Amino acid sequence: FTGSFAGTSTKRPRKRPTRREDMDYCQTDGGRVCKTFKDDCVVRSISIAIRKPYAETFRELMLLGLEVGAYPNHEKVWVKYLEGQGFVKHKPPRDAWGKLIKLADWDFGGVAVVKNSGHLTVVDGGTVRDSWDCRRRPVNSYWAQTA
Repeated sequence: FTGSFAGTSTKRPRKRPTRREDMDYCQTDGGRVCKTFKDDCVVRSISIAIRKPYAETFRELMLLGLEVGAYPNHEKVWVKYLEGQGFVKHKPPRDAWGKLIKLADWDFGGVAVVKNSGHLTVVDGGTVRDSWDCRRRPVNSYWAQTA
């Protein structure tokens, strides 16, 4: 039937693309100093992304936090630190329908620190490197290095 009933549309329904998993996952603590401490996504992600030892990144974020007057995991501290390392903020990637893309479906091959649902993670060469698999979360804003 090609016609339309009153109040209905003749447009074809939107179909989502078939599921793919572009993004791999590698479990890592990023060199965490205290193995029992778990709420360290900011330090872990940034240290992996900038390829500095965890302890050095932690120390630098602490010093910047003292300077700024906030904890190292406060956005105004870690964003300033990341931008000082040559990272630039980007808007969230979206699919053809304008919806946020899940991390698992994101086709990104560079190095990026990704903010997603109250968490910070890192993508490095098409692989999420984190202490837990957060690929089902959407990619919100992300910071990538300039060329």
